[in-house]
Amino acid sequence: MAQYKIDKNIFEKIYMTVLQIIVKLVDTTFLWIEAGRGTGKTTHILAARLDRVQNALPGAVLYLVEPTYKAIFDIILPGLLEYFRDNYVEDVYYCIGKKPPEHFKQCDTPILNWKHTISFHNGCVVKFASTDRLESLVGINTPHIFIDEMLRIKEDDVELIMRALRADASKYGHSHYFQGITGTSSTPGFLIDNDWFVHNEQHVNKKLINKIINLAKPIDNAKYYLIKYRQARKVTVDVTETVELDKRILQKERFIARWTERVNLLRLNQHYYVRASSFSNIKVLGLNYIKSQLQITKDKSKFNTSILAIRSRKPKELFAGKFGKAHLYQDSYKPDYFDNIAFGNYAEADINQAKHLKHYNPNLPLYAGFDPGPFMSIVFAQRNPTPSNSPQGGGQERGQFRGRNAFRIFKDMHVIHPDQQTELALMIDTYFQNHKRKEIILHYDRAANQQDPQYRKFYPNAGLTDLNDTDAQLLKKELEKLGWYVRLMSIGQGVIYYGQHYALLNILFGKNETRRDDILIDENEAPCLVSSIQSSPLKRTEGRIMLDKSSERELDYEDQAMWSTQIFTAMLYLLWGE
Repeated sequence: MAQYKIDKNIFEKIYMTVLQIIVKLVDTTFLWIEAGRGTGKTTHILAARLDRVQNALPGAVLYLVEPTYKAIFDIILPGLLEYFRDNYVEDVYYCIGKKPPEHFKQCDTPILNWKHTISFHNGCVVKFASTDRLESLVGINTPHIFIDEMLRIKEDDVELIMRALRADASKYGHSHYFQGITGTSSTPGFLIDNDWFVHNEQHVNKKLINKIINLAKPIDNAKYYLIKYRQARKVTVDVTETVELDKRILQKERFIARWTERVNLLRLNQHYYVRASSFSNIKVLGLNYIKSQLQITKDKSKFNTSILAIRSRKPKELFAGKFGKAHLYQDSYKPDYFDNIAFGNYAEADINQAKHLKHYNPNLPLYAGFDPGPFMSIVFAQRNPTPSNSPQGGGQERGQFRGRNAFRIFKDMHVIHPDQQTELALMIDTYFQNHKRKEIILHYDRAANQQDPQYRKFYPNAGLTDLNDTDAQLLKKELEKLGWYVRLMSIGQGVIYYGQHYALLNILFGKNETRRDDILIDENEAPCLVSSIQSSPLKRTEGRIMLDKSSERELDYEDQAMWSTQIFTAMLYLLWGE
């Protein structure tokens, strides 16, 4: 066969993992990806699949669902834009957050607000929805749905999402993507994780999947040669070569059309479920990444879940043993704020401030739990009424209670040596910069009352501070410089034994048969606290209840926020004090 000179700019060499290649070849109607950290779920799997679907469904409106609207801005959007900006020219092939250019084809569905869309030249539009704003899911009419971070989406919400797959079959029924779902997720391991999606693994027809892969490989190979022959046809001047190239181009076009139709029939209504560990991307991550993750993760079950994609089967006995899904809430944010931010301007948006929180009141004092030391953490809470539609008989849904008031812990913060009280106070003041009643009711461990010169080795400005100042007083002084009034609630406090903390948590996280406050934690703004609660095991020493705090000694400070007891203990002081 003749060798043709090809413009090297026509092809770009890129690395794809075996996982990414298989997903691309299989490409069934229903695609479920459960993968470990660093596997490229968003940039190389979800985004690439979205690109294929929009190409196959010109003029359609596709929906991508996240657990929260803030996650769209913080997590999914940057990954999608990385893919499209690496592969296409913006405002030529696609555009974000605005009305498309004139050369774009018109979408089949009238779009009134373009702020939260990604539009493509063929008229296909991707819109976004979230389960913390259920109104964004009402009235959806789409041929294909994308769901990200499935472990944070409740099964009841999935039923609502599924109702949206009712687009016009006469327009989109030709595609094997029609009425399909693409779902991606980390591996469920925590007690609060949802695992409804793992049951789709039993729907996979392995023999058929292998047949699809074997048929899809030569089709992809033919596409390569088709592009190669077309490029050679543009530059050749020899008549004989032109005739030969035309013949080969026609052969490849017919082969691709014929076998693509056949393999798409096999893909139709089929499920493909893949569970992959971080080792699937080991060439990019490197073996040292795996080793470092193994070293810093004291709890090997977390390593198994996040890196090896092994599902947790037997949860350990936690210090907060009665903590569960019912003590979390996801409707964290005021919807009108995100409505006013266009995707194109998301980088400049001041998303990370308390003023955007739905259950935050700037006219009420802030309650705080403070844990000092080289790793310094603090959690914030307020009291506000429980929604009137909360079930009276006790529900299983997140954030639904029957108590009169809710004690909502809605933010966690931390700093690591050499940053200490000065930096933490500035962080607090920045996040609550719009707070009107600048009052903090501060609870802390008795250690924060200590006047220990040896302990001050962690303070960069040790020579500039009064050694009679305790940790709590130092934080109070720094906050007062910024205009806050701080009430120190633990002065002279005696020893609180772990058995007392344990008994209190059993009451607070147990069934609420009284008029006491219900404890609710913001799953979105206090993620380190939620993880820390589930990283705080119970141990018994000589018959006494103890909190196993070994993680604070064994982990690097950078890893303690998520995987140690540090922030959990800050919450203990807050709950005990209140």
